[in-house]
Amino acid sequence: KIPFSPRPSPRPSSMAARRPELSMDAKWEAAIDLTLRRVVYGSLAGGVAGLLLFRGAGSRSASLAFGAGAALGSAYTDCARQFESLGLPKLPPSPK
Repeated sequence: KIPFSPRPSPRPSSMAARRPELSMDAKWEAAIDLTLRRVVYGSLAGGVAGLLLFRGAGSRSASLAFGAGAALGSAYTDCARQFESLGLPKLPPSPK
């Protein structure tokens, strides 16, 4: 007798190739993960730099905010580049 072996589940990447909404979901999950990770690491780096380099509380918090902001901007740029590959229509420029 052949022992029972369950049929392997399909890989997420192969499922995403079949259904476009799954591809969009995967991109959103990756974007949220990337953003959270970069903001946390940027805040930690800014906080450590603030503790080592500055004495005042204002300077330390500014260093922390700079690290978080730089990380958020970096994540936004990478996520925007990732979503451009979907070929979604772009918004028209705002009237001035």
